[in-house]
Amino acid sequence: MRDFRFRVEFQAGVVGVSVASLRAEGCKWRCGTDGATLSPAGYEWVGWKNDSRQQQPVEITFEFETVRNFSAVHIYTNNFFTKDTQVFSRARVLFSVGGEHYHAQPPVEFEYVVDRIFETARNVTIRLHGATAKYVKLQLFFALRWILISEVAFDSEPCRCNQTEEAPPVTPTEVVDETAVPVVPAHSTSSDFLVGGLVALGVVFGVVPVTLCVLYYRSRLTRKASKISLSKANGGETKKVSMKMKDLHINMNLSQLSNGYSRAKGNLYGHVSMDEEASAMYQEPYKGPLHNPGYHTLGHTVHPPDVPLKCPLPPDTDDSVDYAVPGMNVTPPPPFSDVYSPPPPVPLTRPPMTKGLALDYPTLPPPTPPIPPPPKQHYFTASQVCQPVSIQGPAGNVAFIVSEASELTQARCVPDIAGKNLRVMETLGEGVFGSIQVCEMRGAPSGEAETVLVKCLNSRVDEAVREEFLQEAQVLSCISDINVAQLVGLTSQEPLCIIHEYLQHGDLHQFLRRHAPENPTSVMQRAAFKDGSECPVLSYGALVYIATQVASGMKHLEKLNIVHRDLAARNCLVGEGLLVKVSDLAMSQNRYHRDYCRVSEDSTLLPVRWMAWESVLQGRFSSKSDVWAFGVTLWEILTLARQQPYAELSDDGVLENVSHCCHGDGAAMMVLPQPPLCPREMYDMMTACWRPGDRQRPPFWEVLMFLQRKNLGYCLDYPE
Repeated sequence: MRDFRFRVEFQAGVVGVSVASLRAEGCKWRCGTDGATLSPAGYEWVGWKNDSRQQQPVEITFEFETVRNFSAVHIYTNNFFTKDTQVFSRARVLFSVGGEHYHAQPPVEFEYVVDRIFETARNVTIRLHGATAKYVKLQLFFALRWILISEVAFDSEPCRCNQTEEAPPVTPTEVVDETAVPVVPAHSTSSDFLVGGLVALGVVFGVVPVTLCVLYYRSRLTRKASKISLSKANGGETKKVSMKMKDLHINMNLSQLSNGYSRAKGNLYGHVSMDEEASAMYQEPYKGPLHNPGYHTLGHTVHPPDVPLKCPLPPDTDDSVDYAVPGMNVTPPPPFSDVYSPPPPVPLTRPPMTKGLALDYPTLPPPTPPIPPPPKQHYFTASQVCQPVSIQGPAGNVAFIVSEASELTQARCVPDIAGKNLRVMETLGEGVFGSIQVCEMRGAPSGEAETVLVKCLNSRVDEAVREEFLQEAQVLSCISDINVAQLVGLTSQEPLCIIHEYLQHGDLHQFLRRHAPENPTSVMQRAAFKDGSECPVLSYGALVYIATQVASGMKHLEKLNIVHRDLAARNCLVGEGLLVKVSDLAMSQNRYHRDYCRVSEDSTLLPVRWMAWESVLQGRFSSKSDVWAFGVTLWEILTLARQQPYAELSDDGVLENVSHCCHGDGAAMMVLPQPPLCPREMYDMMTACWRPGDRQRPPFWEVLMFLQRKNLGYCLDYPE
């Protein structure tokens, strides 16, 4: 489109309008009181091109039915910068009551921080600080070639005040100066006073400078006369000396008396004393004192310093002061190489002692050793400084660890299940020493067949692997919480098996991807879940309810000092009534191989996109590193697992990103963006889980209390 000025008219009570309905200059689109936009279908974006605008902004005028108080405006815009489309660089919002003049109220200026990382569309909010207007003019300035807008929404309320239309702005010729002298008629007597004042100013600015110049000139003459009288008072007339150097004549006035000026070291151009002729002699540069041991004479013949050199002036002059003037017939000094002999070299070490001759040479200090070169600088990538720790168990799943073994005192007895009662239904994955299978277990305590998760250990394994497998079973036997998958039983005969709970809807990641959000309210939310038009829906309360159960299960593990090390949506199970249990089955499944990587050639698989920086780079795992992973899991839940965390970064890029925390520059680390369904306070809690310092992250009991407060009064609304 080439039109840059648009006009939109609002009904009373409407706070939003879709800019997609704007088609040409002067178009007016009305909205009903329910806020629904009555715009033609099929248009999602309106764009403006910055080819011939010469840096002029896009201007949109909004007209409301009544005067309103505006608190904010929300502009949903595109940031597809790789296609020359970017959020506007700055915006200006002007207000008017009459619609003709916009100078009565100060405009609101807004500058947008450039985002060259994420290309997703976003909602830009501009605070209007309660401005009062009926007409709002929005000016958007280009950042790149295109500006694309899909929706503009205002937060406002009717103004209960009396407002009048703005008067036209006063032109410069009509500006009235209250301090100016009033103009009176010509026949008034005030004109005489005006003329008298101008004459007085002319006298002041004309006579005063001339008077100051005359006084300054007289002071200089007086100072010069005082110097001449002082010279005459000291006795005698001044002497005039002529020095002839070929055609050059220099006239100097010298006083017969020294007056002490020759001895004044700080006065360079004072009077020269004539009493000491020797000191006033001119000497050739190569004629210096003979008795100075540090001075080498370059001339063949020199005069003693006490023999004066007579000035070769004509005898008819009345000068009595002799000067040494260089003559043209003086023999030039010999070459430097003829008269100068270099001194003998000083030996660096004591010469060998000869028989009968003892030379006493001074001992020289040993030579200073050279400064060693600085050590070579070695630079490493983030993957080279990692200290990876294996988190995979013998069967391929993640293995829980216990930070304090003394807490494992509540191990419960589990039944021994015969292998013949297990029927394999599906193999989920395989590890180095075993596999994970979904089986049907007959002979359960309930009397009916149950679907369980079985971890099988291969028959021929080392004793150390066998002990590790049994240690995992012992840790699981201590867990007894409704939101953690519990141990159902063991098989004492070969092959050894650990039997877990398994829920009917499978893992949480796949469950979320099969659903869509309930009634997305904005274009941004609808664009994020385009593939969910035919899917069953999950309300926001249901999503928070799921996250609350994950936090409850992790709170139980935190109480037992058990560290999960691979908390993610793929490691949670979903059952009937949105029951969620924390589990550990995803690491061995091929469908999730993109979520794990090897930070070095000899390391095991690690979920670096969910791990805290100290776990990736230093190999330290704790409940606070599980809190970091819970923040990423909460981000997955509120995005319905539609995108992998840090999808725009490679695995090495993720390592480089978290390395900022290791270098003490945690503020430079990029965090996950706010999901479309996530309120601000929920996102603040999410970012608190990603604080660089592990002690600054909230514990799970605090996270659980926060989520429970945010979901008070929720009733299960998920249809089975």
